[in-house]
Amino acid sequence: MTFSPPAPEGASVHQLAAALTALDAYSGDNSPAEHDDEAARLGGAGPYRMSLANALLGAAQIEAILAESLAGDADELFAAHRQQLIAAGVDDEAGKLAEFLRWQTVRVAGPLRQIAQDPSTGPIPVAAAHAADGLQRLLSVIANGQVPSVEGVTAGIAEMKAARQALLDAAANVDILLGMLDGLQDVLGDG
Repeated sequence: MTFSPPAPEGASVHQLAAALTALDAYSGDNSPAEHDDEAARLGGAGPYRMSLANALLGAAQIEAILAESLAGDADELFAAHRQQLIAAGVDDEAGKLAEFLRWQTVRVAGPLRQIAQDPSTGPIPVAAAHAADGLQRLLSVIANGQVPSVEGVTAGIAEMKAARQALLDAAANVDILLGMLDGLQDVLGDG
C-alpha cells in the first residue's frame, strides 16, 4: 500500500465532506449550495474548511482507535502509526516530523487546559497540561533544526526555558497529589 502526501493547498470542502460521508460521519448533500451556506454560518470558507477537516480528523481517529484495539504487538502498532506519518509526508525529515508532533501535542494541551479549569478535577489534569506544554515547546526547538539561525538559537533558548518551567510545574502538581494521597494513607492507616 502506498500513500502520497496531501497537496500543499489541501483538500476541498467537497473532498472533505466526501471523506466524512465514506466514514458515515456526514449526512449533508455535499452540494455547493450547502457548503456556501455552512461557510456563511461559520464566518467564511476558511473556518468552514477547518471545521470539516477537524471533523474528518476526529472520525479518522476513532477508526484508528477501533482498528488499533486489534493490534497483535507493539511492532504491529508502531508500523500502523508510521502510516500516519507517511500519509502526512513527515516521515523522512526530523524537523517536519517534530513540527507535526508539536502540532498534535498542541491539540492535546488545549483540552487538558480546559479540563484543568474545573477545580474539582484536581492537580493531575493541570500537571498533564503543563507536561503537554513542555513537550510541545521541546518539539518546537527540534523542529527549528540542528543548525538554526541566531534568531532561532535565541528563540530555542527561550522555548527550552519555558519547557523546563512547564515540566517543573507538572512535577509540582504531581507532588501536590502525592502529598494528598500520603495524607490520606496516614489517615486510613495504610501508610
